[in-house]
Amino acid sequence: MLKSYEAIYDHGQFRWKGTPPDVDRARVIVTILPPQESDDSGTQKRRQPPEILKGSTRILGDIVSSPYSEEEWEAMFERTARQLEGDPEAFK
Repeated sequence: MLKSYEAIYDHGQFRWKGTPPDVDRARVIVTILPPQESDDSGTQKRRQPPEILKGSTRILGDIVSSPYSEEEWEAMFERTARQLEGDPEAFK
């Protein structure tokens, strides 16, 4: 079974973001992800749902890869918030 591990590739070295794989040698497939927006500490900024959604869902973590852009995620959050507020146009 294949397993995935997240790491940062920095000047020829991998910095594992969690427990590294327990292997001495392995074949690997590397997928380069686009850069993510980060603050000065180098950590990724997390999306924040609209105020109306706070407390209604439990966010378990950021999505590692997604077919949607940041703008599309924001639009989906806003549409869901409008639906919860009862806006009939948000259901179209």
